[in-house]
Amino acid sequence: MKRRAENPLLSYQLLVFTRNRWKRQPLLYGAVAVSVGLAYLLLFQLVLLGEPSVIAVWTTILTAMCILAPLFAYNLFSLEYEKQTWEALALTRLSAWDILWGKWGAALARIGFTLLLFSPMLAASSPDTLRPYPLLAGALVVLGWSVLLVSAGMWLSFKLKRTLPAASTLYAGQVLLLMLLPLLYYNLLGGKAPSPQLPTNYIEGVWWWGQSLAQMRWIVDLNPFATLARLEEVTRINQEVPDEAQGLFYLNWGFVQGVLYILIALLFAGLTYRGLKLAWRK
Repeated sequence: MKRRAENPLLSYQLLVFTRNRWKRQPLLYGAVAVSVGLAYLLLFQLVLLGEPSVIAVWTTILTAMCILAPLFAYNLFSLEYEKQTWEALALTRLSAWDILWGKWGAALARIGFTLLLFSPMLAASSPDTLRPYPLLAGALVVLGWSVLLVSAGMWLSFKLKRTLPAASTLYAGQVLLLMLLPLLYYNLLGGKAPSPQLPTNYIEGVWWWGQSLAQMRWIVDLNPFATLARLEEVTRINQEVPDEAQGLFYLNWGFVQGVLYILIALLFAGLTYRGLKLAWRK
């Protein structure tokens, strides 16, 4: 247990590597600072226009994380290849799991710290919209998508062995999944978004999700921005939830998507671990 708790690579990635990277790549961390600042500026504009809902705040944070999260993972392994330190790392007594957790754990810690920086933004939300369901579901969607980006970036970095292709693929993949595929889907439907009837119980909810997969509605239903937009229907505390929105509770809307993002993230982490096991036989 002691050996598992003491991971020198995790300590190095969190402390030494971060400090050295700050000195060598000030523009990268400058971009992070600018992104955080712009997110707060956008929220300030929303506050001037009126009290934003909690979903508007989560959407602002999600937008920033789509930009920032890849920066924490796109070179986790590719940098080892480019600096020719891969073999030196392989000669250490660290196991494949130690290497994976040292890299992945540091990236997850950076995600947690960044979300912590954004958390005060929730205080600007309209008090009338702070229902527990959209608050928690929105948090899970943002956290799940951020973890997915980090895990996918780690796997791409390991697989492609080059920093620029890994970063380009990660950002291009987001553009494809979040923008191009939904636009193509709507165009194929003649510009009309599908509006299936929401379920009236949990059994119908399971069937609804099955139809979403079969009818390719998942392209929109699993989109984090579309997920947050739909949660807007259940935010008002001083209003009754419309009958047509009650079905969102039976779908566990937001929670299903967030858990699915995390499961896919674990899959990418597992693929990376398998690659490390094959590379080191440890």
